[in-house]
Amino acid sequence: MTLKKILIVSGTHGNEINPVWAVNQFCKQNNITDKNIEYKFIIGNPLAFKKGIRYIDTDLNRSFDFKKNLNKTNYEIDRANFLAENFGINSSETCQIAIDLHTTTANMGTSIVMYGRRNVDFCLAALLQNKFGLPIYLHENDKNQKGFLVEAWPCGLVIEIGSVPQNFYDPNIVNRFLIIISDLRDEINKLKNNLIKLPKELIVHVHQGSIDYPREKNGSINGIIHPDRINQDWKQIKRGDPLFLDINGNSIFYLGDADICPVFIGEVAYKEKNIAMSYTKKELIFSSEEWVNEFLGL
Repeated sequence: MTLKKILIVSGTHGNEINPVWAVNQFCKQNNITDKNIEYKFIIGNPLAFKKGIRYIDTDLNRSFDFKKNLNKTNYEIDRANFLAENFGINSSETCQIAIDLHTTTANMGTSIVMYGRRNVDFCLAALLQNKFGLPIYLHENDKNQKGFLVEAWPCGLVIEIGSVPQNFYDPNIVNRFLIIISDLRDEINKLKNNLIKLPKELIVHVHQGSIDYPREKNGSINGIIHPDRINQDWKQIKRGDPLFLDINGNSIFYLGDADICPVFIGEVAYKEKNIAMSYTKKELIFSSEEWVNEFLGL
């Protein structure tokens, strides 16, 4: 196993402050190098973090589509280029894995977000799901959302924890991040030394699409999330279940044919993206020795 460095990014969104605190606490209490694996820590969006806002010009976690952004410049695009140039695969501080730490205002608990179906990502997600029992959101095939940070590294996952308000320190949220950061290298080394095996099956929630709030013709919101949906992330719904409550108190129902599991229900930051919630469908994926081989060969 040639893996040496793991990039841990906090503050990708400047108003998600608990990961930054967790990283600072970890660095004061632990060695950044252990078992031949070194952590490299960085605040993704330091100016937005200083200002307590999500971003300066554009969402940093949608700014890593380098072909699309060629010849474009703003604070976040420049920052994405800086991170890739200094910690990417061809840099002096090459990191093989990127872990991007996020919080959400939605009741997601502690979860993993994957982008696409890379074998190495599946391997790392399986390790964490096996250790902590975390749900996995596989975000793919969404043409409106691309350029995610972890996609710019050979292997990468998002750790998403909520619910917690923006710009509010929650010691319980901090502690969850600390546990995952602390145990990550141990789990990788157990796999390397054949002390653990991947589970035979991996349960993922595969992105199917997103839905906006009901709106008037002028664009104003004309419906709020139904009480039956509040804090019900990952819970399956079926045709006829209520989604929204309009201005007159009437329910607006889910009319799709397939049973689905909503996630990021009411996430505050997604309102500007015209997303009230996203839909997922459970998929059972069988693990492969190929996942392990590719991961240990990073």
